[in-house]
Amino acid sequence: MPAYVDVTIVEFAAHTAYLDPVTGVGYLVMPRPGTDVEPLEDPLVEAAWSERLGDLGPRTGLSLHAADHQRALAHLEQLGWCLLYDEDGRIETAGRTMDGRPVLCIYGPPRVDEPTLQALDGAIIALDIAADVDLDTQHTGGIPADGC
Repeated sequence: MPAYVDVTIVEFAAHTAYLDPVTGVGYLVMPRPGTDVEPLEDPLVEAAWSERLGDLGPRTGLSLHAADHQRALAHLEQLGWCLLYDEDGRIETAGRTMDGRPVLCIYGPPRVDEPTLQALDGAIIALDIAADVDLDTQHTGGIPADGC
C-alpha cells in the first residue's frame, strides 16, 4: 500500500527546514559555508539599526549565517521543533546535500501518538528526497553542539 508524506518546507534567509509534522521528523539544511556574509563593523550602520542610543554599547555582530541560524532555530522552537542530539551530546546529522551542505536532524511533536516504523521510514525517505540528501553521506555521525 503506497504511503504519502506531505513535507512542509520552511525557508529562511540561508537555511531551509524540511518537516514531516505527522511523524515529528525533520531536517534543517545549513547554508554553504563559503557564502557567509560577515557582520558590518560600521558605527553609523549600527546606530541606524539601533532603536535607542543606549543600544550603542559594545556589541559583537553576527554573520548572516549565524544570525539566520539563530532565527531559524528560534522560529522552529516556537513551533515545537528542536535539534536532535546523539548520546554523546552531538547534533545528529542526516548527511550532506548533493551540493555539500550539512543536513541536521530535528524533531517535533508528532500528530500521531506513536508513529509506526513504516511511517518513520517513509518520512525519512521523503525528507531525503526533498532535501536532496546525498545517499553516500547519510547519517555519518553528529557534529559538536557548539559547532553551529
